[in-house]
Amino acid sequence: MTDRGAKDFVEGANMRTTSAGWTAGRIAAVVVGAILSLVALTLVGAGGTAVYLASHDGGYIDLGTGRYAHRTDTYAMTTDSWRADKQMAGLTDDLRITFKPDNPSDPVFVGLADEGKLRQYLNGVQHVTIHDSSGKGDTESRHPGGTPGTPPGKAGVWVAQASGQGAQTLNWSVKSGDVAAVVMKADGSRGQAGHVTVAAKIAWLPWIGAASLLAGLLVLAGSVLLIVRPLRRARGRAA
Repeated sequence: MTDRGAKDFVEGANMRTTSAGWTAGRIAAVVVGAILSLVALTLVGAGGTAVYLASHDGGYIDLGTGRYAHRTDTYAMTTDSWRADKQMAGLTDDLRITFKPDNPSDPVFVGLADEGKLRQYLNGVQHVTIHDSSGKGDTESRHPGGTPGTPPGKAGVWVAQASGQGAQTLNWSVKSGDVAAVVMKADGSRGQAGHVTVAAKIAWLPWIGAASLLAGLLVLAGSVLLIVRPLRRARGRAA
């Protein structure tokens, strides 16, 4: 055999091995399978997390506000108004607000009201509106005034409320409209200090989590097939 013939024989053997082993289609299948496996793991992780959250603490998700301390020497601390029905893609089903005073013997009132009614109740009452919170303290506006004309528990403006000595928790089934929250002394006296914990329950969270988990497992099974089949065929042909 001439040198030219030997070279052609080797090149032909290489081409036959390539076509019989790792074809372009098989390489593409493995690449797509790898990408789909990452998508599947993301879905499984999200679904598993959702199922876990739905099965603990009554399905409430802590929004992380409890790490901030709040303090005022006025008669009330209020929030800016917000639309709870628009939070978390509109899936918020229930809201839970807990205030834990620094002094466990303090009489506590926690209320949630239509923003207009709350502002009307606090008109002429010395209070602060908290806009934002951080480890350095609250960003707030101070409103001058005097004492409340009516103790908060008798104001009749609340869509949800809780009062008593020590930590108090209100629960509210979310409705549409602008609302604001307030923390006061239950007897209407001055001063309050403590931590507020807000938690939300997401509608359909168990089903969303289960659907995501199932979809992730199905995609993962498909991605494994896309990877394993080309590997087996390539090894079989190469052998």
